[in-house]
Amino acid sequence: MTVSKQLSTGAAIAAGFVLVVSACGTQAPTKLAADVSTTSTTTTTTTTTTTPPPVTVESIVDGRTVLLSNGTELVIAGLAQPGECWAASAVEFATKTLVGKPVQAAASSLVLADGKDFAVLAVSQGVARAVAGADAAIQVAESAAKQASLGFWGPSCSGLDVKPVPVVAPPVAPKPAPQPVVPQPQPAPAPPAPAPAYFANCTAAKAAGAAPLYRGQAGYRPALDRDGDGVACEK
Repeated sequence: MTVSKQLSTGAAIAAGFVLVVSACGTQAPTKLAADVSTTSTTTTTTTTTTTPPPVTVESIVDGRTVLLSNGTELVIAGLAQPGECWAASAVEFATKTLVGKPVQAAASSLVLADGKDFAVLAVSQGVARAVAGADAAIQVAESAAKQASLGFWGPSCSGLDVKPVPVVAPPVAPKPAPQPVVPQPQPAPAPPAPAPAYFANCTAAKAAGAAPLYRGQAGYRPALDRDGDGVACEK
C-alpha cells in the first residue's frame, strides 16, 4: 500500500466519523426540546342558574299554612294567623286557589302558575290579614280591601278576629190577649104590676076567674070579704 492510498483511506474514515458525530449532535437538541416542551390548557367554568321545579299543593293546614307535594309544610310569609271570625273563609279560598295547582315555592312565598303572589291575592280579597312588617305589595292590597269592605272587612266580621257579639234588646213583654167579651145575661123583666081590678061583687069576680080574692091581691076589697078572714068571694 502506498502512502497516498493510506492517506485517502484515513481521510475517508475521518470524514465518516465527523458525519456520525454531526448526526448525533443534531438529534440530541431535538429530543431535549421535546422533553422540556409544555402544553397549556385553559379550563372554562360555566355557571347555570336552575329554577326550582314547580310543586303542587297537597292540602291546606290553615289559611296561611300549606302542605306541598314534596312533603314541605310551608307557612306563607307576610300573612297573619287567621282569626276566629274569618278562619273558615281563609281555608275555603286557599283550598279553591291552591290545592292541586302547581306553584313556585321560594323564601316562604307561593307564586301561582300565572305569576301572581298568593299572599297578595288573598289579602286583596279580604280573606287574609297582613302581618306587621309585611312586604309593601301586601300592605297596599290590604288597604284596598279594607277601603272596599271586602271579605272580613265587611259586615261579617267588621275587620275583627272575633265576630262581634250582637247587642240583644231586652225582650218586650207581650201584650195580654184581649179577653173575650162574654155577654152578660139580661135580667128577667119584672113582672108587670097587676092591673088595678075592680069587681062590683063576687059574681063579677067569679065570672072573671079571679075568685077567690086574697087580701093584697088586685080586686080584693073588704066589702067582698064578709067574714073578714082575708079571703073574699071564697064561696
